Amino acid sequence: MIETLLGLAVLSAFFLLGALLHTLGVPIPGGVLGLLLLYAALQFKLVKMKWVERAAGLLLRHMVLLFVPLTVGLMEMGPVLSRQALAISASLLVSWAAVLLTTGLLGRWLLPALPPQEPAQPEAAEDGQ
Repeated sequence: MIETLLGLAVLSAFFLLGALLHTLGVPIPGGVLGLLLLYAALQFKLVKMKWVERAAGLLLRHMVLLFVPLTVGLMEMGPVLSRQALAISASLLVSWAAVLLTTGLLGRWLLPALPPQEPAQPEAAEDGQ
């Protein structure tokens, strides 16, 4: 229990540090900045993985509950969403296609072209069989 509370405190501290740096003018969202700072602290062994592992697992297991306020907010905006359904659907479709195309092209560009491999030939049968 203490280990989980320590992990939640460490994760919260990095989140709040990121939010503070964002309010001071860093042009990266506070949550993302806090995550980058936590990653750097883990890489430089300033924070041990065992300190945050249990708390992170707890948060991941109950992630669905953390999105309930977002879902309720979307339900309250039902009339607006229904009026803009065509524009929202078109935007989602175009952005999905753009991400798919960009990822595919970038993967093709970054990964070296592999030479085509010949199919494996079965062992030649011995003479007389």
